[in-house]
Amino acid sequence: MLNSVPALPAARQPRAIVRVNGEVMPGWIEWEVENNTHYLADTFRVGFAVSALPANRGPDWFAAQSVLVIEILAGFPADADRYTAADLESLIVGRADEFSYDPVRRVLELGGRDLTALMVDTATFEKFQQKTSSEVAAIIAQRHGLTAVVTATKTKVGGYYRLENARLTSKMSEWDMLTWLAGEEGFIVYVAGNALYFQPQPVDVVNPYALQWQQPTGERGGAVFNGMELRFARNLTLARDVIVTVRSANPLTGRTLTQTVHATHTQSTVLAGAPQPTGAAQTYVFNVPGKTQAELLKIAQSKLAEITKHEMRLEASMPADSLLTTTSVLQVTGTGTVFDQNYYPESITRRMSPGEGYRMDVRAKNHSPESQVSA
Repeated sequence: MLNSVPALPAARQPRAIVRVNGEVMPGWIEWEVENNTHYLADTFRVGFAVSALPANRGPDWFAAQSVLVIEILAGFPADADRYTAADLESLIVGRADEFSYDPVRRVLELGGRDLTALMVDTATFEKFQQKTSSEVAAIIAQRHGLTAVVTATKTKVGGYYRLENARLTSKMSEWDMLTWLAGEEGFIVYVAGNALYFQPQPVDVVNPYALQWQQPTGERGGAVFNGMELRFARNLTLARDVIVTVRSANPLTGRTLTQTVHATHTQSTVLAGAPQPTGAAQTYVFNVPGKTQAELLKIAQSKLAEITKHEMRLEASMPADSLLTTTSVLQVTGTGTVFDQNYYPESITRRMSPGEGYRMDVRAKNHSPESQVSA
């Protein structure tokens, strides 16, 4: 387990540092960092009390800056009274998109995105036909001063454009290009800190993050949970069978290949005696040009997994830590329901303030454990 269970009451002394353009900035009163799943930028929001800012770092100084690079660090230093940035973990590095000032409350606030925004906001006509996807990722990372953490690929990008003339002639953002290439390779792409990652999905199912629920007992009247709030939901539309068909037309040969996969709901031990879902299966059709039969099977399975993951949903609030990431697996146990299963985070929001302390909210999803996937 990533986190220790069962949860035990303990005193916590979380601390945080906010840097503005590399300078430790005192006076913050609250902040929030949202880490999203891949292909989306992480976001931040931080508020400062004007009265606690240095005299030369007031509202006029912030408003005059053309670029404000924000870094938020948090953690549990060994000495809560004397600590530096080296004792904390960096949660986000990004540029402020917006600055606001409230003269009544004497509060100023900054909001923005992580360094994904550098590529989102940069459009290009370049197509890199003679480069591989990993080489393109490394080139774009270097352009923006990012460290490239890239798994090498072999296929030249020109091969992906062969049957996509519209994409070949259109202008797109560098980020759209990277996410498209990641999809073609079966990779993920994201930014963390000052690094661009372009690699296969690093999901760790061996060391899940445990959400452990313990039902009330005769000796203990209340339930025990290593969090504060826990909610589940099930999409009843996706609880029906799901069929995904992927077609690939090749105008050069005149042939069209087709691949179909489906998820079927069956009785399981946890639902013994429960009625089966009724109604027509949910059918999804995708057209992807220029693929082989093996590639179509891989695409169809990926599409099916993504669709069915929306069936079972989880929302939880808990004391914040740095262990849970968007590549972690959440494992729920102890509720005695079908919701006891694994979930995959889609967003993690950490926030710190004097009123709330240091907490995090997570939204996650997965398909039902009674589903069976087949080609």
